[in-house]
This record gives sequence, C-alpha cells and structure tokens, in this order.
Amino acid sequence: MSGNARFALMSEFKSLPFHRSFLGSGRACRTVAILVAVATPAAALPAEAEPAEAAMPAALGVQIEKPAGDSVHFSQGSGIFLGDGLVLTAAHVVAPDPQMPTASVIMDGWRTDARLLTTAPAGLDLALLKVSSEDLSLQRRQLPPTALCATGTGPNQPVVVAAQGTVSLSHTVGAAIRSTTLNGDWTNILATRYSHGASGGGVFDAKKGCLAGILVIGASGQGIEVTEFLPAAKIAAFLAPFQGR
Repeated sequence: MSGNARFALMSEFKSLPFHRSFLGSGRACRTVAILVAVATPAAALPAEAEPAEAAMPAALGVQIEKPAGDSVHFSQGSGIFLGDGLVLTAAHVVAPDPQMPTASVIMDGWRTDARLLTTAPAGLDLALLKVSSEDLSLQRRQLPPTALCATGTGPNQPVVVAAQGTVSLSHTVGAAIRSTTLNGDWTNILATRYSHGASGGGVFDAKKGCLAGILVIGASGQGIEVTEFLPAAKIAAFLAPFQGR
C-alpha cells in the first residue's frame, strides 16, 4: 500500500479506548472499549461533494431544531425530505421536551414548524415529521418522492452525505467492527466521523442516488473515525405504515 493510500487495514482485532456520541447537539460522549478490524481513514474530515453528486442530496437535506423546554437549551440535527411534506430524522434529535409535538425545520432558507407524527420503538433511532403543504415551496412540492435503496451498501462503497446544511463525500468501512457496544460493517458504518448536528442526515448511494441510510451516532478512537447509520431496510420497515397516506 502506497504512502498516499487513504486507508490502512488493521490486521487483527485490537482493544481500543473509543468515544461514541450522538450527533445531535446536547448529548454527552461516553468511553467504551471496542474491538476493531476496519479500514482506518488517514483523514477523518468529510470531503466536499462534486456538484453532480451533490445535487439531489442537497435538495433533500434539511436542518432541524427543537427547544428543550427550559427556554435556554435546544437540540439541533439534520433530516431528509421524503416528499409529501414528510421529513425523516433521528429520534434523539426531537426527543427533548416530549410534551411539545412540534419541531422547527429549516429548508430552502425558511424556518417552519413540523408536526411529530411518530417515533420508532426503543432501539430504532428514527422519527417522522410532517410539514404542512402550505409551508412548502413550489419547487419542493414538485420534488419526486425520495427512493430508498433496495439493497444494502457494500465494502468501501462511495456515498454522498447530506447533513448540517451541506453535502460531502464518504464511503463505508472495508471490514467489520465487533464489540459489546458497536457491531457492524459496511452495511451500517461510514469511515468518516461526522460532528454534532449531523444526526438524522442522509446517506445516499453515490451512483444510484437512492437513500441508503440515516446518520445516528459517531465514534472515534486511536486513529479511527467512524459514524454509524441506520440502513435503508430498517427505514423501509419504519415507513411502511405511512405509505399511500
């Protein structure tokens, strides 16, 4: 492997001190021990996406805010516009102040209220919001519905990530991660560490343009920067009751 190669594959499982944190603001990091065998990025910062790759993810990406109910703190995250006023995000982004059934959605340069339709059962970090059609721009109302990927992502697969009002390039890991706290592989882990505010952002297949996942949690350790996402198959099951409504 040349000195300019972007990844160095660890040859055996190693126990590393690892920090995991939700990507929505206001969530504390926690330290865990993880056994890792992954393609380790030399640089963890997301790469800027080219215009052709970025066009659709950029159009679908939104930002979400929700007050914590104390008139001081609030949660910040990202989301994906699915069509028909529906916005998909991570459940922990809209978890603060459960008595408030709305959150602010920022898209097309405008801030509007969205109603919380549902959150997934415990263990599945997904939530669905609804924006009134009267609050949508004409061009957004004309967007085709977001297509979910029919198959899972593969090893080192290029993806485009729409989060925090921007788009960037990443790819899945090349080998598996196994531990008591984080288990996965190229089907649900990116080889890039995304920061607070990225939770709920979309992971798109760079070639097909379909939605491959939703960002939920970041992890970092000695030379390793990764982000976990919920894959399209889990998103499809969550959204199934709302199809055709």
